[in-house]
Order: sequence, then structure tokens, then C-alpha cells
Amino acid sequence: MTPASIPAPTSAPAPDALSRLRAELDAIDNQIHDLLMRRAKVVESVARDGGKTGTKIRPGREAIILRRLLERHEGALPRQAIIRFWREMFGAALIIEGGQVVAVCDGDDRLALAREHFGPYTPSRSHHNPAQTLADLREAAQLAVLPPPSEDDEPGGWWPLLTGTGVHRLFVIAKLPFLSRRFEGAPLGEAYVVAAVRPDPSGDDRGLIVCEFAADTSRTRIGSLFSQAGFAPGAVWVRRAPHESRLRALVEVEGLVEDDDLRLAAIAGLETPAVVIGGYAAPLDDLA
Repeated sequence: MTPASIPAPTSAPAPDALSRLRAELDAIDNQIHDLLMRRAKVVESVARDGGKTGTKIRPGREAIILRRLLERHEGALPRQAIIRFWREMFGAALIIEGGQVVAVCDGDDRLALAREHFGPYTPSRSHHNPAQTLADLREAAQLAVLPPPSEDDEPGGWWPLLTGTGVHRLFVIAKLPFLSRRFEGAPLGEAYVVAAVRPDPSGDDRGLIVCEFAADTSRTRIGSLFSQAGFAPGAVWVRRAPHESRLRALVEVEGLVEDDDLRLAAIAGLETPAVVIGGYAAPLDDLA
């Protein structure tokens, strides 16, 4: 073949569209990974210098983060995926900070809710009843996951156990799930989280107060007495022990409440002083 007949070299063919997109995704994945490692270093600094002691979880702070991200979110990525991604990061952060053990009152739904919320790698311990679950907070666990409150002696009747005002007080600090709307495959039911730390405010919260009234006081009357004291009451749970002259009520109110809140003393008809047993960040009802 003569030099004149040798074909001129041509440039390599341009990558097809799929290859270019995959390369772009790989680059983005590297950037995301870099940011995750950077975030982990900041979490290490929080663990070392942030002053956290005891129970590390801060559900109010987590709620603030999720609400802020969802408010700015746009595009095709499902909004429930944002919650799932960040819940995994919150769980990973707790591992970096030393880890937490969750005591769960028996129930498949509660165990599934705990794993969804705290991450599958957070150790859990199952117990047969609320008293055993709460007792574990003085042994190995930092968090207790309990059924929703009820008015009887079933597992949901645990809330009077939180009325102690001594050094080792326990508080409700969260309600599960944070996203009330359930998608296919998500665990059902509700649960409350208790810990030996006060709930931290998120800006949209519900407080829980236990009071004692005369036995003939109606649920409607209790709500009215709370309104007159300056609260915005919501759900009211009532327990009347047989042959007793008074009843015990759990009242949910708008906003977290401190022990020295002047409105507590303004509640009329109390048989004993009201006791604040914590609260939680209001769950998201929808993602619209």
C-alpha cells in the first residue's frame, strides 16, 4: 500500500449518551461521598467538643433539619427519600458519637418503627412490658420505644410511670413515625420514645402534662381548664382507678412546657401539682 492510499487517522468516537450520563453519575457519587466523609468529621468534632453527655439523640434538632430540607427540595427525587437518607445519616452520626441502645416494648410494629427511625444498625433489646422497657434505661439502653398512650392497664397505660420528679427523671422526647403518612412497605402504627433527657425544641412541638382531678371531672372539662390556663390542649387521656376520689389525666398541649411554666399553676381544679413528662416534634402529616 502506498503512502497516498493509507487512510488518514480519525479521532476516537464520542462516548454515547448513556456512557456520558454514567460518568456524570460517578462523579456526583464521588462528590456526595466526599461530603459524607466531611460531615462525619464534623460529627466527630461534635462528639469530642460539643459537650453532649448521656443520651446523644436530639429529635428536635433532627426535625428542624428535615423540615428545612423538605422546604427547599425540588425535582423528581421523592421527598420521602430525603427523610430516609437523612434518617440513615442521623443513625450513622449516633454510631460515631458512641452509639445508642434502644429498648423496645414487645411488638413487631414498634421494632420496625424503631429500626426505620434510628437505623438498622442501632442495637435493640426487646421487653415484654413498658415497666421492663423503662427499667432498661437504668441498665443498658438510652432510649425506650413504647406503644401510644391509652386509658387502661394495657401496654399503652405506661404514662403514669413518668411522673416521678427525682434525679432520674424520664421524659417523652419523640413520637414515631416522624412522617405520619405511610407508604407501601413502611411499618404501620405509632410509638413514643422515652429517655433520661428533656426534649429539645423544634419550633413546632407538642407537650405532655399529667394532672390529677376530682374523679367526676370530664375530659371536656379538663380541656376547658387547660384552655383557661393559657394552653392550647389537644388529645386527653383519662384513667380512673376504682374506688378512688380522683382521676389522672394525660393532656397533650401545643408547644413544649418547662417545669416552671406559670400556666401550670393556673390550671384550676388540680388535686396535686401538674407534672410535665416531655413532648415531641410534631410529625409531618404530608409531604406536599
